[in-house]
Amino acid sequence: MVKIKNETKRNKTFHILITIIACTLVVSGVILGIWFYVFNRNHEETNDAQVEQYVTPIMSRITGYVQEVRFDENQFVHKGDTLVVIDNREYKSKLNVALADVQNAEQNNVVAQKNAINTASATAINEAQLEAAKANLWKTKLEYERYKALVSEEAATSQQLEKVKADYESAQAHFSEMKNRIHSASLSTSVAEANVPTTQTNIASKQAVADNAALFLSYTVITAPYDGWVGKRTLQPGQMVKEGQSLLSIVSKEKWITANFKETQLQYLTVGQEVEIKADAINDKTFVGTIASLSPASGARFSLLPPDNATGNFVKIEQRIPVRIQLKEQDKQTDFLRAGMNITVVAAHK
Repeated sequence: MVKIKNETKRNKTFHILITIIACTLVVSGVILGIWFYVFNRNHEETNDAQVEQYVTPIMSRITGYVQEVRFDENQFVHKGDTLVVIDNREYKSKLNVALADVQNAEQNNVVAQKNAINTASATAINEAQLEAAKANLWKTKLEYERYKALVSEEAATSQQLEKVKADYESAQAHFSEMKNRIHSASLSTSVAEANVPTTQTNIASKQAVADNAALFLSYTVITAPYDGWVGKRTLQPGQMVKEGQSLLSIVSKEKWITANFKETQLQYLTVGQEVEIKADAINDKTFVGTIASLSPASGARFSLLPPDNATGNFVKIEQRIPVRIQLKEQDKQTDFLRAGMNITVVAAHK
């Protein structure tokens, strides 16, 4: 009889305990539901968010063989650091040839300038000689006319007249020769002066070829465009690379969050609003960020093949709008974040 009473008492206690636990769970569920309801009404949350960084592919601008690889996989590099060196002997040879052509063109220009100066000097000398020949022609002409008058008056002999006439004809011939010589010298001067701009243009052309060769020579040294981390290394010395071939990728130090909120949540978000950020990779750590900008179009509009609701059956799909969020805190834990990591973003209503 006592045993039956004890068992009945234990069952009663067990039922009471179960009832208390059940009531506690129900109350907790109600409280939790109310909290979630209130929280969701005052907050917008999305787990469709990722860490973003610039990933820049570094491509070869020339064709050649890799001479040196000066980075390790996942290494941090600074802007201007040499990453890859391509064999430059071929491009250096082309530059030397181009520089030799420039030097040759400059020498030709010097010769052309000297020729122009010399022909101009010769023309000046010939003009002076022409004036002298003209004066001599005038003198011999007067002398000849005087002796003609003397011979008619029988005051001079025919031999004297013939000598004076010969001097006059010689002066005429010399004057004509000097005129022709000046004409030829003028033509030579014009040609020489015209050659100077041509040689100067040739210098500019050769210099442009040399500059282009120097530019291609500079492409044999590939440097980091900014501070960041080098990605996977696939290059080895001696490897043949072609123009436009991707050699490596650099991930920038700059980080931000891209959160894809639903279009119905967008009305509660404004630029400059603070948000809470949680990363799946870091437990018990909440970051603070600021909304930097909202995308002007939905993510679907930026896809390779944007949807066109006018072609075929229409199915309404809730769109998502990318929101750029800037991290406010910069510490070692933010350094741990990597591009592509999953993020949860919570934004309180203003």
